[in-house]
Amino acid sequence: MGRRGKKIFENYKRRGEWVELLFMTVGSGLGFNVAKPWGDSARYDVIVENEGRFLRIQVKSTEGKIGPSCYSCQLHVCDNRLYTAKQIDYFALYVLPEDVWYIFPFKVLAGMSAVALAPRHKGHKYERYMENWWLLTRHHLRRGVRTAIPGGDTSPGSMNTLCRRIMKRIKGGDGVAGA
Repeated sequence: MGRRGKKIFENYKRRGEWVELLFMTVGSGLGFNVAKPWGDSARYDVIVENEGRFLRIQVKSTEGKIGPSCYSCQLHVCDNRLYTAKQIDYFALYVLPEDVWYIFPFKVLAGMSAVALAPRHKGHKYERYMENWWLLTRHHLRRGVRTAIPGGDTSPGSMNTLCRRIMKRIKGGDGVAGA
């Protein structure tokens, strides 16, 4: 498994910082209040607030392919320790080449050090979490009761267009130098 094509970011730290900003941009555009903790000692990257409910979000990204249309996203801390439910509430995973977000409740990926994402395969295992920003608005009224996800398109729409334009600019595809 290796990178294919031109390297966009000089290192993983730079890519991570950019993806966190992208998450905050999209989240804010969807009406969430977002905040970044001071420093980098918290296990979460971003706080999302909606109607007085605060959630700790761990933002991750991937470019690493494991096959023709599947990507592997690492879920552990740099020293290979796994996150716990006491540290984060949700994972927000961004697949750069596909310009797609996955929003996962922590419990779905608990205990996993990596996850395989296949955004181009209809019916893939994690499809219900793809662009499902709505999960960050749900209220957990009772334990053991599964929250129904509303039908229709819950994706951010114009936010994805913005993300595509930003990625195109970074790759130099629109003729804007240094933007």
